[in-house]
Amino acid sequence: TRNVEENGQFLIERIKDAYERKSNHEEPSAVKGLERYIILNAIDRLWQEHLYAMDALREGVYLRSYAQKDPLIEYKTEAFDMFTELMSNIKNEVLHNLFRSTSNLQAFETFLSTLPQFLLREHAPTAPTANGPTAAGPIPGRRPERVGAPTNGVDGGNGDSDEVKLELAPVRREMPKVGRNDPCPCGSGKKFKNCCGRTA
Repeated sequence: TRNVEENGQFLIERIKDAYERKSNHEEPSAVKGLERYIILNAIDRLWQEHLYAMDALREGVYLRSYAQKDPLIEYKTEAFDMFTELMSNIKNEVLHNLFRSTSNLQAFETFLSTLPQFLLREHAPTAPTANGPTAAGPIPGRRPERVGAPTNGVDGGNGDSDEVKLELAPVRREMPKVGRNDPCPCGSGKKFKNCCGRTA
C-alpha cells in the first residue's frame, strides 16, 4: 500500500511517460515550438485576467474598513491568494493543452492507435439512433415535449390532447381618423399637420 507521497510520485511518472509516448510520434522541433506557444499563450491570457482582477481589488478594498479591517493587510492577503491561484491556473491550462494539442494530426492519430483498445471504447461517444440521441433512449432528466396543450386540463377520448386555439380580435379605432388639414384634437386651434401631426 502506497502513501500519499508515493501515489503522487506514481501519478507524475505515469503522466510523464504518457506525454513522452505522445511526443515520440511527432517531430522534436515541432514539439518544442508547440510547447513554447502553449506556455506563452497561457501566461499571457491568464496574466492579463490577473491584472484586471488586481485593479478591481485595488478599487474596492477600502470598503473593508467598514468591517473594522485594515485595507492594506486585506489587500496584501488577498493579492497573495490571487497570485497563488494564478500560478495554479497556468499549470493546469498548460498541462491540459499539451495533451490536447498536436503539431501533426496524422502523428496524433497514430499515437491514439497505439493506446489500449479498452481506453478507446470507454471514451468513445455513443452513436445516435433514429429513435433518439443515444441507443439508451431520450436524454436522462429531460421530459418529452408535447406538441399540443390539453383543453381544460382533460385529454381527448382517443388519448391525444386538443390544441388550444386562440382567436385574435381585430384592432378597432376608438376615435375617428384625423386628417392632416383638420383641426388638431388637442384644442390648440392649429391644423393637425402643424401640431400633433408633426410627430405622428
